[in-house]
This record gives sequence, structure tokens and C-alpha cells, in this order.
Amino acid sequence: MGVRLFRWFPADGRRHAIPVELVVSDEGATLCGVPITVPRERGTKAEWCWPTCPTCDAVWRKREGLAPAPVRASVPARASVPARVPVPARAPVPMRAPVPVRAR
Repeated sequence: MGVRLFRWFPADGRRHAIPVELVVSDEGATLCGVPITVPRERGTKAEWCWPTCPTCDAVWRKREGLAPAPVRASVPARASVPARVPVPARAPVPMRAPVPVRAR
């Protein structure tokens, strides 16, 4: 694995790719063009779980010589899901009468 030219950075609700040479207080832009100023804090755990910016990911993969990201299958629209077939009601199961407990 060679030297990476970019690193990931949470900003504007997504994880974006930025040039590795940007350090704290530097101004720059993500690969998709979002202007940023690198903060002193690294970011919260929640921010690192934000979705990856698809534009940054595509540009990063192309510049690093990587294959494009796999395309996720879309979820079918609700109307195209077949309707449920009603299940006939079953007769209730008769219960046995409780057995009396004798005191000792």
C-alpha cells in the first residue's frame, strides 16, 4: 500500500475526503468542493458514523486507482409488494378444567 493523498473528515453531515496535508486551522475543501477549516478536535464517535459522501468516495477511488464502490440494491416501492393473503381463523383450542389442589 502506497502513500495516501487523502484522509477522511466528518463535515456537513457526511464523511468527506480531504488532502492529507491539511492540518489544524488550515482552510481547504473536500474532494466534492465543500469548504472546510480543519478544527482542533478530531470529531465525535457519532460524526465518524455519518454516511460517506458519495462524490468524495467516487473521486477518491478514481484518484487512488480503486474500483468504484458497489451499487446498493434499491428497496422496492411499497405498492409493488404483494398484498398479504388473509389466513383463515382457527377454532379456539378447548382448555381443560383446572384441577383442584387439596390442602394437606
